[in-house]
Amino acid sequence: MARIELVVALVVLVLEIYSIVTCILTPDAQVKGVPKLVWLLLIVLIPLLGSVLWLGVGRDRDRGVPQRAAAPAKPAVGPSGYSAMTSEERIRRMEEDLRRLERESGEDGVAPRD
Repeated sequence: MARIELVVALVVLVLEIYSIVTCILTPDAQVKGVPKLVWLLLIVLIPLLGSVLWLGVGRDRDRGVPQRAAAPAKPAVGPSGYSAMTSEERIRRMEEDLRRLERESGEDGVAPRD
């Protein structure tokens, strides 16, 4: 029986801490009903009821949340120019780019000898 009471007490404590943190971090424009300070007092003084009320009606989850925009159209050709090519063309182009970069950096891909 004591274990059940301990679990319930821990759940209430976690819920209260979560409610306090979300109340503090919620912008004033998203707080509904009463000012944020009153919500904090309710959460602290009436732990379970205050937390449930805060999470249920105290904050406006819809306001201030940006709506998900439609995915942008995929460009026909990416910045590197690879996306419009076939896989063989992309591989050939990447190998050419790699060889060019190795020449520019002075590396030939072979480990230096001592």
